[in-house]
Amino acid sequence: MFARLLGESLRRGTRRKLLAAFAVALGALGATSVGEVLLASGDRMAADLAAYGANLELRPQVEGQTLAEADLARLRRIFWRNNLVAYAPTLSPRVRFTVVGHPGAAIVAPLVGTWFEHEVDAELRTGLPNVRPTLAIQGRWPKETTPSGPAEIVIGRRLAARLGLGDTKFAHGIVEVELGESKQRFTVVGQVESGGPEEEQAFVALAAVQALSGLPGRFERAEIFALTTPEAKNAKDPKRMTAKEYDAWYCTAYPSSIAHQIGEAIPAARAGVVRGITEATAEVLGRLRAVLAVLAAVSLLGGALGVAAAMTATVLERRLEAGLFAALGAPRERIALFFLTEASLIGVVGGLVGGALGLVLGRLLGVQALGVEVPFAPILVPIAGLAGLGLAALASLPPILRGLERDPALLLKKAAA
Repeated sequence: MFARLLGESLRRGTRRKLLAAFAVALGALGATSVGEVLLASGDRMAADLAAYGANLELRPQVEGQTLAEADLARLRRIFWRNNLVAYAPTLSPRVRFTVVGHPGAAIVAPLVGTWFEHEVDAELRTGLPNVRPTLAIQGRWPKETTPSGPAEIVIGRRLAARLGLGDTKFAHGIVEVELGESKQRFTVVGQVESGGPEEEQAFVALAAVQALSGLPGRFERAEIFALTTPEAKNAKDPKRMTAKEYDAWYCTAYPSSIAHQIGEAIPAARAGVVRGITEATAEVLGRLRAVLAVLAAVSLLGGALGVAAAMTATVLERRLEAGLFAALGAPRERIALFFLTEASLIGVVGGLVGGALGLVLGRLLGVQALGVEVPFAPILVPIAGLAGLGLAALASLPPILRGLERDPALLLKKAAA
């Protein structure tokens, strides 16, 4: 009988029911589309923030010592190895630069040996251009191995100007580098512009600096960029965590947990977090997520107000039915359940429709507003249906209770009037 009465009730007064379903659908549409963008934007924004530079660094445990280049292969064995998007070791002694065929005094500046396009394994090729994507290069980066002739070098813009290598000459110059008793010539193949200290440095293949320094297979520092989960500034010290807290921390891609695992993989090294980068990333992502969460909440609130208005009108319109049910002996709880079930069904339908449309709108928002390629997340549709159900039930409960709080005789009398 309950189901039959409910079916008959849904068939009548379709205008108000469609209005309520439309309100729920709009709220679910807005919340689903924003939620889809929110899910997809985190990794993309984190990757875009890589332009600020590496967020982890690797140094020797003992200051002044060096690390074995071969140890970097161990980074591919840690739990979060796939989050290590790029890394590059560096060895940067100060050397004397002179330009072959150009008179002038020798200039002392850092010579940075590093990777440029180094094949770590079949899945990863990485180097300095990946770790510092803001570096602008005129010309090209050096090749790490040259079959014949001098090795290649790129020089910072300000250092090139001091050496007398203007913009039109940099591709033809040959620079001689001297470090103690060691000398080597390099062909200039590019200039670096960054607006930072890189403009006073020169960059060559790591093996060349290792040979000049007499440190084969060694490096003094590595820059690492990892995709991480934002971490609270006042995060608990792992040494003071319980076993359960430690497991959760260790299995979450926090900068500190990834640095900890790197330190475990290379005991001779000290892995640290570049706080300025990680804190800026966490702050930007936190604000973005807060804005999107507020937009989703506003969408749901608008839907709730629409449902409340529609259900208030429906209950007032059907006071006679409610009074008749009560007069025939139906408990108030049963009458309230009848109206709540009707509202919940409307909410589920509106939520599912709004959720499905929200997936499409979310893709458009991601591409047009944030430049994020948003993948479809079908799981959001049933979640939107459940949200529509809860939204309709909560929004319709107050008007239903107000409509049933009076005596059945008074309800029938008022309805008849």
